[in-house]
Amino acid sequence: MSARKTTARCVAALALALSLSGCGGVPLEPDVPAAFDLGGRWVLLDVASDSAPDRHRLRARGGMLSFVTQDFPVLRATELEIEQGPDSMGISYDGDDYRDVSWGERRRGLWEVRAGWNEGRLLILSKASDADAEEVFTLSPDGSRLTIDTRIRATGDTLAVRRVFGRR
Repeated sequence: MSARKTTARCVAALALALSLSGCGGVPLEPDVPAAFDLGGRWVLLDVASDSAPDRHRLRARGGMLSFVTQDFPVLRATELEIEQGPDSMGISYDGDDYRDVSWGERRRGLWEVRAGWNEGRLLILSKASDADAEEVFTLSPDGSRLTIDTRIRATGDTLAVRRVFGRR
């Protein structure tokens, strides 16, 4: 990866982190914007995406990140199948993991999850007692590309990953 691309991604991750810090106060709209249709099959665009985090390396660093990342299959998925409705969506990751996301506030295992729209992006904000995560779904104007920026913080450590998918 070029130094320019690495710098651009670091700046984008920092901007995302700063814009969403204190995510409990981010206002989320529960109504799906008319042009925001994620339904269908999406395939990872490797060249535009960060590599999937290596769990062995995360585990070697210590901390909770290696355990927390397993709750976010988008970090390693190469294909998404999304069914979107007016009040929720279902995401199949590589045909293995499946996740339901309801707009509004819900509990998902150890996570308190808020999902909705802010400034034209879908935000899924998750908080546990010792970790928090932000998934920001940005759809290109023509609906052909989906960028998912994920930032996870656990026990003082942070992981930021961008995955870009093309509609098939």
